[in-house]
Amino acid sequence: MILGHGKDCIPTSKVSVEVLDSAITKYGKLASILCDHGSTFYAVESVAREKGLTEFEKYLLKNRIRLIIGRVRHPQTNGKIEKFFDVFEKKVKFFSSIEDFMYWYNCVRPHCAFDISKLETPIRMFYQRMPEKEVLMDPSLLTGGVE
Repeated sequence: MILGHGKDCIPTSKVSVEVLDSAITKYGKLASILCDHGSTFYAVESVAREKGLTEFEKYLLKNRIRLIIGRVRHPQTNGKIEKFFDVFEKKVKFFSSIEDFMYWYNCVRPHCAFDISKLETPIRMFYQRMPEKEVLMDPSLLTGGVE
């Protein structure tokens, strides 16, 4: 499930924090997050590392969210997001907005990694796997606002 997205032309650590903060407000706090070595997430260069942590890293530390850095030259680590971009590039043209596409991707489209006969969507699996104390933040997400 894609919890957040941004449309900025120049990705920055600040934009990443804004997108993550919005996702946490909507869905609840995450235990961990998987990122690549992008400079918006992780200060990879020795000069940047000497200057300190990125805004994104500081946000994660402040909110006690574990940062998992994907392995370099290991596309399987980021396979889920790579598959998302594949679907996005093929399907977004059929939607009137990115928000409409995201709703379809998370709430309507059955996900092939789950039992296809049960038509499991990413949002249903997200809430099924959530710890008990964090149960459903916004029930309208499952029904598309119809209750």
